[in-house]
Amino acid sequence: MRSFILLLCISLAPQLFAQFWIQKSSLGGAGRHRATGCATSHRGYMGLGHVNGSGLDISFKDWWEYDPASDTWTQRANFPVSTHGAVSFVADNCPIVGGGSALSTQFYKFDPAQNNWTPIANCILPNPGDSQGFAVNNRGFVYQANQLAKYNPNTDSWSLCAIAPMSFGQWTCSFVIEGSAFIKGGTQLWEYKPLHDQWLQRASFPGVSTGGSSGFAIQQRGYVTSGYVGGLSVVTEQVWSFHPATNTWNQEIDFPGSKRRFIVAFAIHDRGYIGTGTNGINFNDFWQFNPTDNTIGLAHNEIDVKIFPNPVADELQVQYLGLHTDQLEVSIFDLNGKLLLKDELRYFKQHIDVSILKSGAYIVHINQGKQLIHQEKLIKR
Repeated sequence: MRSFILLLCISLAPQLFAQFWIQKSSLGGAGRHRATGCATSHRGYMGLGHVNGSGLDISFKDWWEYDPASDTWTQRANFPVSTHGAVSFVADNCPIVGGGSALSTQFYKFDPAQNNWTPIANCILPNPGDSQGFAVNNRGFVYQANQLAKYNPNTDSWSLCAIAPMSFGQWTCSFVIEGSAFIKGGTQLWEYKPLHDQWLQRASFPGVSTGGSSGFAIQQRGYVTSGYVGGLSVVTEQVWSFHPATNTWNQEIDFPGSKRRFIVAFAIHDRGYIGTGTNGINFNDFWQFNPTDNTIGLAHNEIDVKIFPNPVADELQVQYLGLHTDQLEVSIFDLNGKLLLKDELRYFKQHIDVSILKSGAYIVHINQGKQLIHQEKLIKR
């Protein structure tokens, strides 16, 4: 068995992270947390929120529109009141925002064409806030404790849905995949099926975040990003994806910006976006998560690559079917994109000595010549 060749001081960060996280133009307004945001078919929207500490508590009412094609922010009409912890969703391709610190049951609709806010019917929940609303089939949903309310834009009316099996509390997150909503509360994940008004418990969340995360969905996967761990003082950069078809979670590339809680997240055109949040410092930076380009040219259905065990102690096994061994290589990068270990793959099941690696997270690439065949995150114990 050949040992890995240790390669020092080779930085591939631009190539590596260009396939995952890309920093975009920052929000035009001040850094903040407990903001709100959502996305229509072609634009993202973000605003409100607050800064606090040392006796100071300032809420915002500015509202910003993001154009992903030009990577630009444009300030739009202010929200009617300054508030934080508001809830948002999209109906009739218009953002709808309400609840939070300064409102109780009041919600407002933003018309992008007219650049104005108009009130809609009051929500039937008493004071929704600090949770991530969602929309399914042009119906908006807001949850509070174990109650779920549905908004119908055609009749401008709210109705109660089936009682949830758990009380979600504050600082929860959600995402929507193929007509179902998924709500994460603590380590629990529940699926709500609006068509049947039914709740189903799904696989428990395996990450460290207990709250203050935000979610988005792209390519039939839901993503939960960042958040706090047990209490507000400890924050995480972890990103996890959920696959409904297999009821499984997978740890993704960590968010490369500063760790934080109370971020805003949404998706546009198979790209995830997150921004704002706090770790004691309030942020206005904005990032795109891009797994689509990362999958271009990867393994076809007839190729089966397995890397195990994961997490690994000292010896990693790489097993593959459907590939010739010509020009086949395995590489391991740290999360800054530095290439640490590299070797040829000459056998269909090969043992790799990784004892030289420190405990932590790494990225494994399998390449055939210049083509990336497979990649995944590796945890070294």
